[in-house]
Amino acid sequence: MPSLTAASADRWAVELLALALAAIGTLLLRRHPRLAVLSYLLVLAFVPVWAGVTVKVYFEPQVLWGLLVLAVLLTAAGRLRPRSTAADGLVAGFLLVSLAPLLVGGATLSGVFVLVVQWTGAYAVGRLAGHRVGYAWCLDAIAVVFTVVGALAVVEYLTGVDLFLSIPGSAAQFAEWGTLQERGGVLRAEGAFGHSIALGAALAMAVPMALASGFRVWIRIAMVLVMVSGVAVTFSRIGLVSVALGIVLSIVSLRELPARLRGLLAGAVTVAAAALYPIVAGVFTAAGDEATNSAAYRGDLLSLVGQMRALGVSAGYHVSPTGHASFGGFRSIDSALILQGLTYGWLSLALVLLLLALGVGAVLLRRASAPAIALVAQIPALATVALITQYSTMIWFVAGLAVFAAAERRASAQRVVDLAPPAAPGAVPAGTSIG
Repeated sequence: MPSLTAASADRWAVELLALALAAIGTLLLRRHPRLAVLSYLLVLAFVPVWAGVTVKVYFEPQVLWGLLVLAVLLTAAGRLRPRSTAADGLVAGFLLVSLAPLLVGGATLSGVFVLVVQWTGAYAVGRLAGHRVGYAWCLDAIAVVFTVVGALAVVEYLTGVDLFLSIPGSAAQFAEWGTLQERGGVLRAEGAFGHSIALGAALAMAVPMALASGFRVWIRIAMVLVMVSGVAVTFSRIGLVSVALGIVLSIVSLRELPARLRGLLAGAVTVAAAALYPIVAGVFTAAGDEATNSAAYRGDLLSLVGQMRALGVSAGYHVSPTGHASFGGFRSIDSALILQGLTYGWLSLALVLLLLALGVGAVLLRRASAPAIALVAQIPALATVALITQYSTMIWFVAGLAVFAAAERRASAQRVVDLAPPAAPGAVPAGTSIG
């Protein structure tokens, strides 16, 4: 029987320790699901991706902790009775279509891991969190956590110091994500997200949920202003577009927003935008053609659409002898939607687009929840940004929360119908137009 080498013994020790900690954590948090969900948000927002562990494959911190939280939500006291929706069916179809090529070797192992563990795990946490801890509590927690994220982004910009770079972890992951970014000679805040674009997009997603939270009007406005300031100092165009779109859609479509808050929000954001504009405009002017060249590169990616297969990885997929993957000569695919089609097939992409279309329809009909509005506001980002670092996890977590909110709203409407007294013979149902 072969003996264990020191390296393999250390690896097994780390894996066993990780499993033991996961088991202990699940037992401790089962009685406190709110603490479990809060810890998930804290890891998502404040632990960089290079601080993960390798257990056969590399687990980013929020992914590994998310699996533990998911176990807590599934096993906590009280019966789970999730109500299914059309969106759940589309997500299930998306998973099946994306995984089907695995049977015939038309999928990459990394692609399967991302789909099954990272994306599905985050979606399931968001989908179940509302059941275990309450939808309103989730919105409040997100609002508080990302207000702190926004404040730290401003501090990072003012001091030029990213405190999260001092957190140890994987050398390979740190080499990819642990570098400071500049635009026009000015530091771009990135916080624990490893990239300014990921930080800006994540903060933008949190804004509609902060607006729908249960805090007083002035507190909600203050939270949003802090988050908007945080987005501004990332100097990310897509972050700025997403946060502006999220605020506009919230003012127009979010039913939970009182009329007083709509007016105050519009005024406060206008003043903040006027104050921040000189800073942001100065940085983009100093950057010169950098932003233009970046946009042109994203436009070139459209040439890859024709290489998508119906199912599975694109024919243009190539792995170099050094292990670097590319599609049609492009190593960096700065579009989550295009990369989706190239990795899993255009049928998978079509289902994602259909899910987004459901969200757009809900916004237009003013039936959208705050998480749904947050996702719709991210459509420009999904077209021009890859799902990198914690941004990937947050997108799918918010998607799960949006589907939960839609299911609850539908169930609430059905209860109102069920409790309504029967109409008298010949009476016209309420809300029906006559003549």
